[in-house]
Amino acid sequence: MIINIKNYIDNKTSIIYNEVANENQYQLDRKEENNMSLAFINLGETRVIIDFKGKDEVKRHLQDMGFVKGESVKLLSQNESGMILLIKGVRVAINKGLLSKIMVA
Repeated sequence: MIINIKNYIDNKTSIIYNEVANENQYQLDRKEENNMSLAFINLGETRVIIDFKGKDEVKRHLQDMGFVKGESVKLLSQNESGMILLIKGVRVAINKGLLSKIMVA
């Protein structure tokens, strides 16, 4: 009887855990629908930095330039080679190679 109760509790715990995990994954999937590289935002659009791609050295360089998670970024101008962005009240010119390393929502 004790083994059956333990199995029942383990099964219920597993079911609850799976339901919570599925709900969390659903929420993550919904959040990721609007995520994109900063290189793809439209003129005048404001986005929030959520993550960085690339090596630690590149991430550190971007952070030194003011690109930190949670910071708002607005696209002021663009051309074939890069963009001019407004971040923390400062205009920053950055090439598309680095822009592709910055993920925004």
